[in-house]
Formats: sequence, structure tokens, C-alpha cells
Amino acid sequence: MDKSIRHIAVDILTKISRDDVFASTLLDQKLDTYKLSQTPDGKLLTHLVYGVLRQKSYLDWIAAQFYKGKYETLDERIKNIFRISFFQFCFSDRLPAFAVVNEAVNIVKHFSPEKNGLVNAVLRNFLRRGKSISFPSFRKQPAEYISVYHSHPLWLVEKWINIFGPDDTMTLCKSNNEHPPLTIRVNTLKTSCENLKGILANDGFECIATEFSPDGLILPHAPVPIQKTKYFLDGLLRLQDEAAQLVSYLVNPKENESIFDACAGSGGKSTHLAALIGNQGGITAADSNHKIIDELKKEAERMGITIIKTVTADLNVSLSGEFREKFDRVLVDAPCSGTGTLRRNPEIKWRLKPNNIQKLTSAQSNILLHASQAVRRGGQLIYCTCSLLPQENENIINHFLDANKSFSVFSPPSTMNQKLFDQRNFYRTYPHIHNMDGFFAAILKKA
Repeated sequence: MDKSIRHIAVDILTKISRDDVFASTLLDQKLDTYKLSQTPDGKLLTHLVYGVLRQKSYLDWIAAQFYKGKYETLDERIKNIFRISFFQFCFSDRLPAFAVVNEAVNIVKHFSPEKNGLVNAVLRNFLRRGKSISFPSFRKQPAEYISVYHSHPLWLVEKWINIFGPDDTMTLCKSNNEHPPLTIRVNTLKTSCENLKGILANDGFECIATEFSPDGLILPHAPVPIQKTKYFLDGLLRLQDEAAQLVSYLVNPKENESIFDACAGSGGKSTHLAALIGNQGGITAADSNHKIIDELKKEAERMGITIIKTVTADLNVSLSGEFREKFDRVLVDAPCSGTGTLRRNPEIKWRLKPNNIQKLTSAQSNILLHASQAVRRGGQLIYCTCSLLPQENENIINHFLDANKSFSVFSPPSTMNQKLFDQRNFYRTYPHIHNMDGFFAAILKKA
């Protein structure tokens, strides 16, 4: 390995910002390439990358106070050296301060040696004067304070303050900067939750049953990556957040019903729906990306599922006649901002822009309208997102209902915990309240 762990972290962070890729993908590649999985160095690399992504506003606020110049125009690689260094100073004690400075100077020498004096000066200046840093006042400037101190984009904080108020917004943002639980869904076609819990415990996995999903287990301690175990390879489980698991219970499929998963992705909900009906019936899973459809097929095979028929279909346009009014239940897991998943994907915070929301809502409205064409009379249409923004949630539903009088909001299954539903019977989960991803869902019934 010709680069240090901190240098690799700088490379990953720079590629994330430049190419809009996900941290988990790049980390997995590096961990495999350098055989770092479950090693101290691998854990350090993950700690640094996710730590910086979670605390980026906070770290940039500090750097800008000690850099004598226009911080925004700095080379992104140098910004990431500063971010990693300040993260270690402020949030980690794994390396002495002098070693952090030396490592930062060594990294910048690889691509911009003329900047090593600048990096050294800024970091040492912080070590001398770091206690003098000032932050916005929560009382006078709540949005600015939360944005900087709890590291979220100002525009998003302002939206959430209008919805939740300043105190709850601060709690939400603090929660988004915590490590999410590693949650799996047990494949009940092959084993039971209790049986798998016992098997994993014997292999050193700490297992806790999820509070709301009957099929979920949280793994606070994993001696090896769960994806590399024989239990995963044999299809006994899938990684899936509890909030996403509960969407399948919201669909509430029955044996021998026809089900359409209109935005199936790699099959998290399709395979769960198949398990809930005992692999008896018919599920059509659609996605516009044929490569993702191929992943779904492999996932269904791994989990021993035979009832899923896959199709490549773009729900941005009207469905062909073969799909019209053919299904008892239609699930629309709409492409969205992902603002309910910032604990798992903190990079979303920094790539999402206000104008993205308008584009998303236009697509969501089209997809919901076209998917509704597949619902037969008396059938149900379930719409969900992993967003915490009304524009992508209740606003989409309200607009759809105004234009489609044959549909109305339907009550959730009585078997589900009613604490997860609001007065309009909309499903809502929050990271800071339920310790799961933030989700919204609505059940609509066709008369």
C-alpha cells in the first residue's frame, strides 16, 4: 500500500465530491483492494470518511476561520486534508496532534508540495488558538447555528425548522450525525427470526430484535462483515433498515394476490413481499435500469424466491395495456431526496440542492399517476419515500387525490403499531424518534 490510510481517505472524499458517488461504494472497493476489511486500518478509514461527511459544515467553519484567504476557492484535496485533520483534532483522539499535522503535510507533498507550508501553518495556528472559535448563537440564529454546529445545509435546516421547529430540528440533525444501526431482515422463507438470532449469537454476533418489524434484527457488534458470512450467501438474510421492512407490512399482501412493485430497485421490498406470502402468488417487479433488474434476479435466486417476474419499465411514461388494472396491490417506492437516510448516506446532505427537489417532485407525481393505472377496482396503491420533506410526501398525495377521485386514503393494517401513523393514517418514521430511517407512506384504495 503506497499511500497512508489518511491519504486514501482524502482521495475517497475528493472523488465523492467530484463524481457524486456514494461513500459506501468507494470504501468497499478500497477495503477489498487493500484487504483492510475488519482490520484496524480499515476501521480507521471508514471512521475518517464517514466522520468528515457527517461533520463537514463544522469542519469547514473552523478551517475558514484559520485560512487567510477565500476558503471556498481552495483545491478540494486541500480542503479534505483540513477536514480530516480538524476531524481528528475535534472528534477523535487516535493520533497525537503533532502526528496529525505531520501526516497532513506529507499528504499535500504528493500533489501540491508548494502548499505544505500553508497546511502546516493553518493546522498549527488552530492548535494555538482553537479555543477562541466562535459559532452562531442558537437563540439568535437557530438555523445558522444548527447548520454549522450540527453540520447540515442551511437551506435544509430552514425547511425543517418550518416543519418541526428549532428544537426538534436540532435533535434530528444531531441524530443524523450518529452511527446508524446495522439492521438485517430475516428471510422467513428459509429460517425464523429466533433461529437465525441463535445461530448468529453462536458465531459472536450480538443480536437485538427490532422494536416494530417482526423480521428485523439489529447487530450492534459484528465480528465479521455480515455480507461475507455463509448465512448471507445462503440467503437467510438481507441488509434492510427497519423502516423499509415495515413498508412491506403496510402493503399487507395476501396469498395468490397479484402485486406490482413499480420501482423495485435491487429488490429489497419485492423479496420481502414474496416472503410474506410464502412465495405463493405473483409479483411483478419493475425498474427502468436493466442492470438493477439483473441484480434483483440474483437477489431473488439467493433468497430462494421464484414468484418474482421482472420487467424493465419506465414509470415516467404511461404503462402499456398489459399492465392496466391488473394488480391487487401496487407499490410505488418513489425515487426521492433520501433526506430520511442521512445517517447512512451523509454525502447526500452536500450534493442535494433546493432545485433538485422540484425535479424530484415532478417525477414522483408522474410515477404515481402512471403506477395508479395498474390498480384494479378495489385494489390498493401504496406510495412511499425515504424523505422528510412534505413536497415529496403529503403534497404529492394531496395533488394526486385532487386529480383522481376514484382513490382515497385507506387505513393501515391493524397488525401494525399505530404509533407510526399520523391523524391522516400516513406512515411516518424518524431517525431521532424511532432509531430507523425516515420514511413516509400512504395507502390509497381504488373504489
